[in-house]
Amino acid sequence: MSASATASTLLYALDAPANYVDPSGRPVFLVVLLVAALVGTILGAVGAVGNRVKIWDEFLLWVIGGAIGGVLAVLGWTGIIYGVWALFELDASVPATTVGLILFATAALLGAVASPLLDNTNSPVAWLFSLFMKWVQSPLLTTGGLVATLFVAIRGGKVDFRRGMLFIAVGPGGGVLTLGAVAWTQSGRFNPDGAVPDNLARHESTHSRTVAAIGELGFYFTYVTIGAIWGSAQGGSWNNLNAAGCGNQFEKTAHTFTGDPAIPRSTSDC
Repeated sequence: MSASATASTLLYALDAPANYVDPSGRPVFLVVLLVAALVGTILGAVGAVGNRVKIWDEFLLWVIGGAIGGVLAVLGWTGIIYGVWALFELDASVPATTVGLILFATAALLGAVASPLLDNTNSPVAWLFSLFMKWVQSPLLTTGGLVATLFVAIRGGKVDFRRGMLFIAVGPGGGVLTLGAVAWTQSGRFNPDGAVPDNLARHESTHSRTVAAIGELGFYFTYVTIGAIWGSAQGGSWNNLNAAGCGNQFEKTAHTFTGDPAIPRSTSDC
């Protein structure tokens, strides 16, 4: 199919939101997005269960993030697929939205179910499979992090591979920022032997597994909007918990590993 025909297919889907199928019997764009939201909701819940989320408000945020992640991921994959088809003038007989939904649902299911099991082993081989799952669900941020890892390693900086993700040294201090399957880690968090403490690795790995279950767009968009506002309303900072264990919901299970505080609280207790 030509590039112009591909573009016409996408425009048809966008211009016919009231129809459930197009003339060939394929579901149109907006219907697939509704399905993506439903699938994301279910997989967000599955991911929360797989990661042993016990606090109701964090569980709810996983579900909300899953719905958002499903829609945003399908939109992203649709743009990428149509772009590739248009660039190479490939056959677009299969709707890109459906392909995007299948890609998201498959990767999210593996990330929600298998990634926690793999990360909780002591096997670097299992961790490598987990990292790959997270990479599929976080192609932009993880790819950028892998490029940064290469530069850090070439320059002789500290790099650690643990719990299904990479930790790279990025300067002095004690902060850590997980983006996809790579944690940008300040040097104060590394042990003298060049490894990060395992409790810190488990904390950050929890965030990376949230990405694996609901996608990088679903996690980070939900984190900095609903999570940040809701967490601030509890008295915590937008990206942390306060001394009482209240704050951004996506931080609560992760903080049980680093003990700061050891007992996060739900909204109803804050």
